[in-house]
Amino acid sequence: MWVWRIDVTDGRHEDFVAATHLTDAERLRASLGTDAVRRRRILLRGALRQVLGGLLDVLPARVPLVEDGGRPLLPTDRGLRFSCSASGRVGLVAVAAGSDVGVDVQEHRDEDARAATAEGWLTTAEERALQGLPPADRLRAVTRCWTQKEAVLKGLGLGLRQAPVTVATPVAPAGRIGEWWTAPVAVRPGHVASVVIRTPQDEVDLVVRDMIVGET
Repeated sequence: MWVWRIDVTDGRHEDFVAATHLTDAERLRASLGTDAVRRRRILLRGALRQVLGGLLDVLPARVPLVEDGGRPLLPTDRGLRFSCSASGRVGLVAVAAGSDVGVDVQEHRDEDARAATAEGWLTTAEERALQGLPPADRLRAVTRCWTQKEAVLKGLGLGLRQAPVTVATPVAPAGRIGEWWTAPVAVRPGHVASVVIRTPQDEVDLVVRDMIVGET
């Protein structure tokens, strides 16, 4: 399993990526937002196309992506599963061969983590486990739980159409979530990220790489 990290605020190649990697529909969708949102959409989709293009040996613009409920897919089984996420300054593209995969990154905010109990997306077991952690570690662990939940839901192809409370996490950086194995992804300070893969194995080779979208 591979994860590529990108800085979605780095606009050095934004125009080039938009012109050479994205379809007309993708450029239109990216334009429907603020400058920061547009840049994030362009760079994240451009990163996905650049990664898949390298793996499929085609130009990024020729990667045959289709949309299913906003989720990018390959129209025929090429043996690759992939997932994308972006928050704050961090974008991630995860790819696995032959196994479903999901990835999520969140910019951590203490106030958001404190609201988790009231929002009802933590299970009772998760809340008990969080209370057993040192106070200094709890809020970041809450954000990690969220990234694991959303990564699993992305891997299932459901996203937030399914309630996050239905996914029970290990309240630890790595472990099992039913059929899924989860691990942390090292990202810049102030962010938390998790990746999951559907596998019976308790360990998976995870390769994390940095990339600059549009750079050859």
